Amino acid sequence: MRSLRRGYSCLLAIFVMLQATVGVGYAYCEVFSEAQQAACALYELGLFHGTGVAADGSPIFELERSPSRYEAVTMLVRLLGKESEALGGSWCTPFSDVADWAKPYVGFAYEYGLSSGTSSTTYSGEISVSAAQYLTFLLRALGYSSGSDFHWDRAWELTDRIGITHGEYGSGADFTRGDVAVVSYRALSASLKGQDVTLLDKLAEGMVFPADSSFEITFIDVGQADAALVRCDGHSMLIDGGNVADSQRLYSFLRDRGVTHLDYLVCTHPHEDHVGGLAGALNYARVERAFCSMTAYDSAAFNNFVRYLERQGKEIEVPRVGECHRLGSSFVQVLGPVKTSDNVNNMSIVLRFVYGNISFLFTGDAERDEEADILDAGYRLRSTVLKVGHHGSADSTTYPFLREVAPQFAVISVGSGNPYGHPTENTLSRLRDADVMVYRTDMQGDVLCTSDGKSVKFSVSRNSGADTLGNAGSKQGTVINGSGQHEPEESANATDSATYVLNTNTMRFHLPTCSSVEQMSARNKLDFSGSRDEVLEMGYVPCSCCHP
Repeated sequence: MRSLRRGYSCLLAIFVMLQATVGVGYAYCEVFSEAQQAACALYELGLFHGTGVAADGSPIFELERSPSRYEAVTMLVRLLGKESEALGGSWCTPFSDVADWAKPYVGFAYEYGLSSGTSSTTYSGEISVSAAQYLTFLLRALGYSSGSDFHWDRAWELTDRIGITHGEYGSGADFTRGDVAVVSYRALSASLKGQDVTLLDKLAEGMVFPADSSFEITFIDVGQADAALVRCDGHSMLIDGGNVADSQRLYSFLRDRGVTHLDYLVCTHPHEDHVGGLAGALNYARVERAFCSMTAYDSAAFNNFVRYLERQGKEIEVPRVGECHRLGSSFVQVLGPVKTSDNVNNMSIVLRFVYGNISFLFTGDAERDEEADILDAGYRLRSTVLKVGHHGSADSTTYPFLREVAPQFAVISVGSGNPYGHPTENTLSRLRDADVMVYRTDMQGDVLCTSDGKSVKFSVSRNSGADTLGNAGSKQGTVINGSGQHEPEESANATDSATYVLNTNTMRFHLPTCSSVEQMSARNKLDFSGSRDEVLEMGYVPCSCCHP
């Protein structure tokens, strides 16, 4: 059984934008203590309700007050994702003293053996609950049995062992509503006894979707780069934006789909092939929150990303490992980077989405060291769909990591004929061994994945019958068509077909005939076919010599 890693006892700063579902935005939860932060996070996830509303519209939590047994059992039912089931059920209990509003919660908990009364006929819901009692409720929800797995009056001994608590709730310890929030939030990452399933997964499975609920991910073909748009119930998250030359591609992609607002924008790490095109996305869509694993990086592409954020009055936020967010009816948890690293690839933000019974893992360019860190941290990784790390590099998607994820499907975002030989035969071999169905943007263009929470479906923009587990290190200028035959493909970056040549270091653009082009480093040189206005929108300025 997987348990919580003790090292993330403080899961901080989770301010999820859910105005459409809970009515109050994260700005009201700019809080400081762990109890306040946990309460705010659970509130935004719809699990912890305030006891009132302040004059400024913020929730009143009363975190210093002792919680009642009613409040404890209500929190427990919500944690399990069973509130709708409880409210819609008809429950029979032997208790004669339960308030009408609390009967569904008490009834559900009693029926499933999660909570009993203080006597055979009384529940005593108004009296305060102790730490031992609430921890007992939680352990029962995780599948443990009081009396055999633990003694209820010393429940903290087991919760200490599995990482929900850390010795702070011993005998006689005070217990407040703030403590309920802290241990409940920590418990979301705890696994059920003997299962590789967390409370967060159970919560997602128990979600009652709106009638028109939908979930989809488009893995955007941006060549040797990464970009994906996740949409759920009208909410959107963009993960990476390709190279600088993909700015117009991102702009057009969002425009064509009417995505004018991004709840989240995630730059997994600041390398140009992940951050470069985000300026184009920000030029079209307003963003609510922007995440990156680093707030500063010495590159023109990253600085351009920061400038476009500043134009919208936004700053980069560095998410903390373990924190949970909600996107429509789906949940997303941050799993990495666990540690800092001099290797920027190993500073990639790693995200796991859960929508009903289906899950999706995004790994950025994480290599074996970061994969090992996440494995050591004990997070649940099993996912239906894996976005293969680092474009299929041999240093990513290692056997231990792949065994733990155990995906049915995988997507490789990679460019045709790239100079790195991605995806490598080593990675493709591991995916073959794991019997994973693979989709690739170099062969198949945009890859669309949709889900109803029970299954997933894939569609591609071309070459649906491509041999995606072959053709490792394919030669430049070839693609695989639907019949498996090689066909010539004109290079997308041929200078003679480009309208302009971009210098990603100086952020200037030139005519192909400009003398400066010959002196330009190949590393900083990008060819772009498009209009002058599009280049200007990407943040480039015209060369003063050739006047493009």
